[in-house]
Amino acid sequence: MTRHPASEFKTLPDVALNDEMASPDDLEFMGEEPDLDDEVFNPSISSNRRTTDLVRLYLQEIGRVQLLRRDEEVSEAQVVQRYMQLLELRDGAAAQSGGTLASYVHLMQTRDRLTSNLGYRPSLERWAEEAGIDSAAMKPILADGKRAWATLADLSVADLDEAIREGVRAKEHMIKANLRLVVSVAKKYQNRGLELLDLIQEGTLGLERAVEKFDPTKGYRFSTYAYWWIRQGITRAIATQSRTIRLPVHITEKLNKIKKAQRKLSQDKGRTPTLDDVARELDMTPAQVREVLLRVPRSVSLETKVGKERDTELGELLETDNISPEELLMREALRRDLKQLMAELTERERDVIHMRFGLGDGIPYSLAEIGRALDLSRERVRQIESKALQKLRQPKRRNRIRDYLEAL
Repeated sequence: MTRHPASEFKTLPDVALNDEMASPDDLEFMGEEPDLDDEVFNPSISSNRRTTDLVRLYLQEIGRVQLLRRDEEVSEAQVVQRYMQLLELRDGAAAQSGGTLASYVHLMQTRDRLTSNLGYRPSLERWAEEAGIDSAAMKPILADGKRAWATLADLSVADLDEAIREGVRAKEHMIKANLRLVVSVAKKYQNRGLELLDLIQEGTLGLERAVEKFDPTKGYRFSTYAYWWIRQGITRAIATQSRTIRLPVHITEKLNKIKKAQRKLSQDKGRTPTLDDVARELDMTPAQVREVLLRVPRSVSLETKVGKERDTELGELLETDNISPEELLMREALRRDLKQLMAELTERERDVIHMRFGLGDGIPYSLAEIGRALDLSRERVRQIESKALQKLRQPKRRNRIRDYLEAL
């Protein structure tokens, strides 16, 4: 997936959400000036003054982006889809045929990765250095690769360049016009191990993925589709954070100094520095350096042999929630049959059932939440849910999954 420059999301620029999706809680951010009494700015939630200031500056940008009308949303999505199709065509051909196009794709991916890391577009020389090629030799590869791509797409180079420019512009426009939704979702996941700005950052990556994959011909509103991707990005980040072993701050600071010294000494000496080298560089004793390094958690293979006889694997001593192959097959069959059952519902009924019972991400939604997402009243959502459940409870359908319920 092509990443935007990191600076775009680290500085968290312009934010907006389609007005037809915004809830009363979200509309407080529509104006030029945010309400500083909002929960986002409550000191009990964020004691870090700098973080609070960044959030304030971020939210002040919200009202400066024009909201997308439905027709604009569809139009921009079509431009993005054309751009994504061109990228898929290019990458697929490069993977199959190699040659000039493959070299071109490698260079472009290197530039995108470097741009993401640096936060700005690198110079030609820095780009060439990262790609491991002479800058003079890189120019003809880029030109030949662009021509090969244009020929593949049955376009002139000028038309291809225009499609790329328009695709990037439309993608950025859709992202900026829907960042308000990211803020709305991120606020619900505060105080779970990540700062609000970090949650927004992760949610924005999910939004970017949604923009790339959204198909306007399906009839869904983009805000409904994007909500799932944003939520997935945020919840995954929280789950990853919860699995991370946190080191004390003073140990982290010392570890960073050691790593920096190791890099410097490696460059100066042309070899891997010893423990004594690092200790002298940091005015520490070798024992102190060793103590810090030993505080860093290390992964241990579950296949490690343990015990006096070394005949038992570590994994055999640990509790596991792994299910048996038979149960795995049964669950897969249940998933397949449930999918077939859901296919017998209307599209709107499927949306409501999926959200109501958390069939997408395991988290059920209230009637009010579904109503806001689908632009329906709470009562209308209840009616759709009731009708869908009546269909699913019909004997001919219910009996298809009864055996699974008794077995699991």
